[in-house]
Amino acid sequence: MPEQREPPRYVGMFKHLDKKGGFALWLPTGWYRTDMTDGHHGVIYSPYPGDLNTCFSAEKKKLRYAVREKDVPTLREGFEAGLAALPGVEVEKRDESVTPTLITLEARFTFLEGEARRKRWVRVVYWGDGQLILIAQGATPEEFDYWLPMLFNTMMTVEIY
Repeated sequence: MPEQREPPRYVGMFKHLDKKGGFALWLPTGWYRTDMTDGHHGVIYSPYPGDLNTCFSAEKKKLRYAVREKDVPTLREGFEAGLAALPGVEVEKRDESVTPTLITLEARFTFLEGEARRKRWVRVVYWGDGQLILIAQGATPEEFDYWLPMLFNTMMTVEIY
């Protein structure tokens, strides 16, 4: 019988504010921060020190052009191509939301990274010439499900400026 773990518990929350990127995240107190490098502007938080396989990440990109509603079919096509390119991908859920000022594409899926099956929830938000890529990931599907309450809370409370 698998070992039962106590569910994750909040001991507090803190706000990660990225003024340059124009976004803020609400995260569980005690998660470990890693800044992105190599030309990426973003941050990764994990409940485990030194292990980014279970994490929440946010990366802001400034696009060359403002995105509009008429661009949704092209954005959707690129998003789907990105998903299809992942080894062993199995998409569980897709969703999108389109308003005159905000476009959101998202998917929840599993994929292979080497021998490991990972579970990930990706949400890409476009507004004006901004693109915010949000990723909630579990090192395994079981880890994703274990941390999902905290990952969900962070994903659903993102602030965009």
